[in-house]
Amino acid sequence: MKQNLGLGVLMVLAFLLITTPGYSANTEELERKIDLLADEVDDLKSHGAGGGTSDHNRVSVHGYGEMHFNHNTSSGTTQIDNHRFVIGVHALLSDWIHLNAEIDFEHAAQELEFEFGHLDFLLDPALNIRAGVMLAPVGLLNEFHEPNLFWTSERPLLQSRLIPTSWSAGGVGIFGTPMEGVSYRLYAMNSLQSITADTTANGSGTGGNGGSGDSFSSNGIRGGRKQVNDAIADDFSVFARVELTKLYPGLQLGFSWVNGDTTHNLIKEGGNMNLLEADIRYRWNWFDMNASIVNTSVDNTLELNRFCTAATSGCSAGIAENNFGYNVQAGVHLPQLLGWKTSHDIVPHFMFERVRTQDEMNGETAPDYSKNRDAVYTFGVAYLPIPEVSLKVDHTITNTQDGKTADQFNMAVAYMY
Repeated sequence: MKQNLGLGVLMVLAFLLITTPGYSANTEELERKIDLLADEVDDLKSHGAGGGTSDHNRVSVHGYGEMHFNHNTSSGTTQIDNHRFVIGVHALLSDWIHLNAEIDFEHAAQELEFEFGHLDFLLDPALNIRAGVMLAPVGLLNEFHEPNLFWTSERPLLQSRLIPTSWSAGGVGIFGTPMEGVSYRLYAMNSLQSITADTTANGSGTGGNGGSGDSFSSNGIRGGRKQVNDAIADDFSVFARVELTKLYPGLQLGFSWVNGDTTHNLIKEGGNMNLLEADIRYRWNWFDMNASIVNTSVDNTLELNRFCTAATSGCSAGIAENNFGYNVQAGVHLPQLLGWKTSHDIVPHFMFERVRTQDEMNGETAPDYSKNRDAVYTFGVAYLPIPEVSLKVDHTITNTQDGKTADQFNMAVAYMY
């Protein structure tokens, strides 16, 4: 079965190579379109999502969506899912106050998420203010996770388990570009929730009585993210990110930091979480790569796990003292490599990930080795007829620390408007 799926990926790639139409546009035209999209993303980083910045277009609509097809060759299960359709609004309230918001309709609109909604007060390129529900400025993907901006059908495991994309919270902060090639974001927002005192899920929190929903677990910190829906907010965290884009042509470096208590006064210990992240992007002609590394430490896990083993709690033991992981991805822009005269792009790619959500445990809780993904291999191809549309096919092989292997074949239709 593994050989058949691998052959299937190769057949799809061959089909794309044969059927990709030629146009009078040359590789310079392809580079021009890529540069335009990159400029749009840069504008998003400095001014928030969306357009509508003229007096004749004070409100504009944007968004993105993706549909996934997944076949797990290990279990034999096959699923198709319209994972998300997102509607975003950008409103120019004045020449210096902008509103940005997105609502996410997930799983064929069976789930509704408030992605973000914040005001940007544009004071100076070096210093601006942002307030409301904001995306955490952590890593390459959390703030800018439109599916045509990454090659794999599913978001990388690192950006799901160790960085709980999409991760948003409520608060206030500053952002800007103090000099060419240097940008930053610095926010104070409500913390993730490491433990919970009730079993209610996905609804209004109950303040000092403990909030609702999930918590940290053997799968990492992902369960601790909260919709800003009466969420418990006795603890706040500092979120910081710096990006350097002018050190070398085609190179971008990023560094992220999150620190704050997470127990929200449910117990006397704070459960302080310290997350450190670094990432790199590099593009040289037809060669494209990115890599990220994340380390998260959580204090007082002995007390957190003891609390979660109590019958009245809504969480379970398995919270690790340390989460660690990294990934490395490389791709080739095939038309540019081969000198084809087309504005289409075809990107064969390969990614390696190591994601250990139970990297270090306290003495009373045994690790669950099935949660430590020691080696995750993903190879596939993404076809972009235009930069805003991506058709993807890939195959992922996951080896866990308990010696088991899982295989999954994926396809996706992704778009941004």
